[in-house]
Amino acid sequence: MRSALRAAVGGAALGAVILAAPTPVHADGEYLRITPSTVQPGFPVEIEGYCGDNVNPATVMSDAFGTVTIAPTPDQRTGKFLHRGTATVPTDKPPEDYPVAMTCASQQSASTTLHVVNPNVPPRGPHTGGGYLANKPLSTNGFTLAGVGALALGSLLLFVKRRKQRS
Repeated sequence: MRSALRAAVGGAALGAVILAAPTPVHADGEYLRITPSTVQPGFPVEIEGYCGDNVNPATVMSDAFGTVTIAPTPDQRTGKFLHRGTATVPTDKPPEDYPVAMTCASQQSASTTLHVVNPNVPPRGPHTGGGYLANKPLSTNGFTLAGVGALALGSLLLFVKRRKQRS
């Protein structure tokens, strides 16, 4: 009786896991990807999109680079047609987040955001700490000398204690 109950509960749990499994974001729907998603003015970006089973060109529009027509090409892995193309952000584009929209021939659409950054500002990495000491010269202030002295004294006392225990 218990084993039958366990089997039933296990089967229900397995069914719930299968039904709750995540599905790909763009399994059969439209999507648009800009690579890289953050770029400086004057640099190119690659555009990849998917318009369902459509084999007609798609139009991609953004204030960052204007209007680009991307052509469908068969994907080697899946056999589906992916729309691919390139665009270049003009050198005079101000830094900003620009919406990018793709419209398929069948009126399907997808969108994303392109981040244009200022080329005159060096990129800042995440604050991970430890940077304060990285550029500091080794100093011999009082705290450093006290720490070295305490370490030496502790080592000496440990050495003497071990020596007495052996004899």
